[in-house]
Amino acid sequence: MSEKGKHIFSWKVIEKIIFLVIWLIVYAIPVFRYQGFGNTINWQEVYGSWINISVYLFIFLINLYILIPRYLVRKLHVDYVLAAFICASLLICGGNAISESYNKKVITAMPPMEIGKGLAPMEFSEDMPPPEPYKHQMKTENQENDLSFLLNLAIALLVTGTGTAYKVLFLWITEEKIRKSLEENIQSPYTPEEENIFVKSDYKTVKININNIVYVESANEYIKIYLEDGDPVTTFMRLKNIETMLPQNRFMRVQRSFIVNLSKIKAVEKNRIFIDSKRFIPIGEQYKEAFQQFLGKNFFQ
Repeated sequence: MSEKGKHIFSWKVIEKIIFLVIWLIVYAIPVFRYQGFGNTINWQEVYGSWINISVYLFIFLINLYILIPRYLVRKLHVDYVLAAFICASLLICGGNAISESYNKKVITAMPPMEIGKGLAPMEFSEDMPPPEPYKHQMKTENQENDLSFLLNLAIALLVTGTGTAYKVLFLWITEEKIRKSLEENIQSPYTPEEENIFVKSDYKTVKININNIVYVESANEYIKIYLEDGDPVTTFMRLKNIETMLPQNRFMRVQRSFIVNLSKIKAVEKNRIFIDSKRFIPIGEQYKEAFQQFLGKNFFQ
């Protein structure tokens, strides 16, 4: 395993250990919170809290290992926000349903009613309608359930946001390291023996055959390498850096944001280079003279 691979593996292990310790502490909080007199623990309350905490943990894991890689890493920000909100809402609904079911199992009947001093409490049968105070209590509990859902949803979104902030910071640090590494280790200019270049894309090193490149487009700090066969390859690099990696006799910068493979040009019309019948690249003013010299040397006698 390379040094970089060992570093990534060790960080993933450390990350999981940190998460494990944090969640163990969170699970331990209810045990101390519901500890009564004489060191007795109200396990009914503890179990109820553990149900809610398990839901938060499940949301945290889904967000960190499914939603973020699927949407956020791919820059699908709106899709990520919608998916995270829907996922949190559905899981909180499920958690509340489990919690209510657990509470019903604990309280299986309406509490007895005192009918007089020294007399046994009166039990109500299932057929007998409950008194008005009991109905009022049930209404209050329903309102408390609604407030509990909103509170749990707010906590779930806070947990999601915390995990997202950590992952965004981690991805930013990783991309910065890759960018600095590329800038510090730019490959030397092309020699005839070299027919391939290697670039970083989606945390992988991708091998690209130079003859397969149609054109390269700049997008701020990123570039897209369009290939004759296959999807474009996006990498964190400046256009001027990849320009030094490509053979100058076969590739030319024709615009501030484009480098074109001269052998892939299908037609030239006015100030536009056609790669195929649908795609064209405009020629920039400062690159027009050099391109006209290329045309005069290669296409006209």
